[in-house]
Amino acid sequence: MLRLVVAAIATFILATPAIAQIETVTGDRSTPLRALGGEGNVDISNATMRNQDEIRVLRVVLEPGGTRAMHAHSDVAYHLFTPISGSMTLLLDEGETLEVLPWHPYFLEGGTTHGFRNDGARRVEIMEVFVR
Repeated sequence: MLRLVVAAIATFILATPAIAQIETVTGDRSTPLRALGGEGNVDISNATMRNQDEIRVLRVVLEPGGTRAMHAHSDVAYHLFTPISGSMTLLLDEGETLEVLPWHPYFLEGGTTHGFRNDGARRVEIMEVFVR
């Protein structure tokens, strides 16, 4: 239920005209990707689709064999991500792993340590929504 509430809030924020008047960074699928550096990050890149005080939306591309190092987002209340092409393996702090399928949204509370990897043979695209 909480996942649906977060998704509804994110949709509302993106669609609200009053919020749209706030200066934002916006992009679309053609926005150039930038490689994500740092230890443990392999064959991963992202592009900001929207960035404003209340919400941040990223397009993430994870190449075959790519990984996102374990990390946490302490600056957000909620983190929702959805693979939109391909499936990925979600890594959680307790050593738990979950297979996340395309178009199956997954929800984490802010501050949850996590990472992910692409064990498949095809590129995975992910949409990440951070609610602050």
